[in-house]
Parts: sequence; C-alpha cells; structure tokens
Amino acid sequence: MTKLTTHALDNYSGKPAKGMKVDVYFISEKREKIKSVILNNDGRPDEALLDSIKIGNYELIFYVEEY
Repeated sequence: MTKLTTHALDNYSGKPAKGMKVDVYFISEKREKIKSVILNNDGRPDEALLDSIKIGNYELIFYVEEY
C-alpha cells in the first residue's frame, strides 16, 4: 500500500524545517481538509499524511510564513 508523506528543509539554515505546520487537502468538487501535522526534528511528519491513497488530486499547504 502506498502512503503519502513529506519532508521540508529550511534552505536558509540548511536544516530540517522543525515545527512547520502542514495541511493536507483532497480536491474534488470541493476542497476537503484531511489532516494537519507539525513536522518533527527531521522536518518530517511523525506519521504518514495518508495511509491509503484514493485516486484524485491532493494539495499540501506549508505554513512557511508562520515558521
């Protein structure tokens, strides 16, 4: 089974983007929020963003300004 995950790096410091918020949306006729996560010390979520992926369009929103 394929899972969805992400990894964010802070290009300015050259380190993982620890503490950055990421929202996950599924896009069909409407935009449906699935989950919000805060990235860990490695700039990754502690768990998969999605454990099972259905066919369709997804959007990840990275809250860079708040980071």
